[in-house]
Amino acid sequence: MACSHASPDSLSDSLVRAFAAAAIPPARWGKERLARLEEAEREFYLSILVSFATGSAPSVEALCDKANELDLAVEATLAKLAREDLVHHDPTTGAIVVAYPFSGRPTPHRVRLGPETEVHAMCAIDALGIPFMLETAAEIVSLDPVTGDEVWVRVDPGDGSWWDPKEAAVVAGGRARDGHAAEACCAFVNFCASSESAERYLGAHPDIQGVVISVPEAIEAGRIVFGELLEAGR
Repeated sequence: MACSHASPDSLSDSLVRAFAAAAIPPARWGKERLARLEEAEREFYLSILVSFATGSAPSVEALCDKANELDLAVEATLAKLAREDLVHHDPTTGAIVVAYPFSGRPTPHRVRLGPETEVHAMCAIDALGIPFMLETAAEIVSLDPVTGDEVWVRVDPGDGSWWDPKEAAVVAGGRARDGHAAEACCAFVNFCASSESAERYLGAHPDIQGVVISVPEAIEAGRIVFGELLEAGR
């Protein structure tokens, strides 16, 4: 399985096409997500991810306190994170609604990090990236958008991965338009109970540019995109 510092030349053709369809360029892989942030901005950003990893989005008060601690202007910092398509917040309430790989709102992709911690992921690849980012085992439960069937995946970075049904696959796709990933791609990167169901999904959505990849390929994609992110920030 490729590490998060993989190069495009080291990937399978189908994974290259999946990254292209879902608009995930190398600049979005692992520690490269941090490249355009100053040190204090990185710490602020990573504090948001850590908060989600404990089971909840940071409160507005916590965001303000962290910004003050780092001598940052909270609105300006959130605006930069939005421009970099790392974090997006509700301008009315201030609540964080997107902090890839996490979603501040319910999605079909639930990630269990322990008996008492469950988070929602923005898409299937994001869900698979969470255990590699946190370096911990996780169970993912999602729903096939065509059949409604449940897809279960367990990923343990130190021990391997398992999934049910065995015929499960992942659709990686997006709409050809400008905008951040939450709008253009995330809704179209889904687990399906079989490759046949995945092909039916693409056939029913001709406006989506997408490919069907295997669960192991999707796990590799999650590791490439989110593995080493927190470690690099530290």
